[in-house]
Amino acid sequence: MAQPLGGRFWAVWSGSAASYLAEGLLFGALPVLAATLTRDARLISLTDALHQAGWLLLGLASGVVADRLPRLQIMWVANALRAVTAGIFAALVGAGEASLLLVYGLGFALGLAAPLFDNTSSSVLPELVDASQFQRANSLTQMVMALAANMIGPMVGTAAFVLWPAVPFWFAAAAYATGAVVTALVARRDPGKAAHTGTASHTELLKEGLGYLLRHRVLRTLALAVGMVNFVTSGVIAVLVLYVLQVLQLPQSTYGLVMASFAVGALVGAAVTVRLTRYLGQRISVLLSLAAFGVAVITLGAVPLVPVAFTSIVVTGFFSMVWNITVNSYRERVVPLALLGRVTSVFRMLAFLTMPVGALAAGLTGHALGMPVTYMLGGVLLLVTAAVSVRPLREMPNRLEADPSRPTYSAESTTQG
Repeated sequence: MAQPLGGRFWAVWSGSAASYLAEGLLFGALPVLAATLTRDARLISLTDALHQAGWLLLGLASGVVADRLPRLQIMWVANALRAVTAGIFAALVGAGEASLLLVYGLGFALGLAAPLFDNTSSSVLPELVDASQFQRANSLTQMVMALAANMIGPMVGTAAFVLWPAVPFWFAAAAYATGAVVTALVARRDPGKAAHTGTASHTELLKEGLGYLLRHRVLRTLALAVGMVNFVTSGVIAVLVLYVLQVLQLPQSTYGLVMASFAVGALVGAAVTVRLTRYLGQRISVLLSLAAFGVAVITLGAVPLVPVAFTSIVVTGFFSMVWNITVNSYRERVVPLALLGRVTSVFRMLAFLTMPVGALAAGLTGHALGMPVTYMLGGVLLLVTAAVSVRPLREMPNRLEADPSRPTYSAESTTQG
């Protein structure tokens, strides 16, 4: 029988679920708002690029913060800031002040808070559950993320926008505020402790996290691989609203349904990943996910038919969960807790560094060559990434029972891999 995850985990899980719902509402409504202001792929892709720019500015610093301050406190403060930002935006949209500059401003502001919440929520799990429960806890977290951020949120956000443009942004502000309150209550009862309480400077702390990742061949390969995945998928998402409206020739109201199809695959993936990795192994599951991403994106471009497009997005959602759960659980197992925030931030920084570039590249390529060609080129890049990752990932344990237990940290321990 599975060991209970505990009340603190479920409370933090609930607060995070509210945050993911807010992200989903914005994910559904913001591109549609941008598409009502312009149909230029370059200008629409800039929205996503500015949102991801927060990782360029604060991605590494957020890892130091996650190791130096109580992580639950960081999470609720980040959500409170996002609630205020979304509320101000909703008020301006409701007053008829919507503009591309305002959309860009919201994307950039939310992007600044995102690394603080995302890095901290990705490194807080070892404080909440035992290492034997990492895959199960990650599955539940990824499942609610898919349900709230990729299914319910986008559908409600798109539908509410059609009724009145300001509504989804008010809903998002309320959801962020709910997440902040729930997590703050948990932090008030038991705020946790800073993982790193030494006197080292921020620069020294960053060097430790970066050094650990760069010396760990498997983590380094996974970070570079997901960087390429994010380069392509951020480009796909950045111009997806135009793909839906112009290539598939669907109405605005269906954009949320397209995003929900990703969530359908993601929910199935979250439900079966633990069993799948036990059957196939971690390494094979990761490589299979990379190859599946490439095939799905090529199919979107090569066969732009509604049933095929929905199926491709479902497949992408499924293997996104397989990748996320497997990689996150592996990282949480092999990285010492005192380093986890910084290693996670460096990992995610390498991964997200490519996202604004990918969004802009897709906008430019889509404008010049069209969305189908853009998608096919991206899929080819992903297949090449899968091929070159095979050899370095041989060092990744294929079976969970072969994983090393969590190491303790010392300056000399950064030579793994």
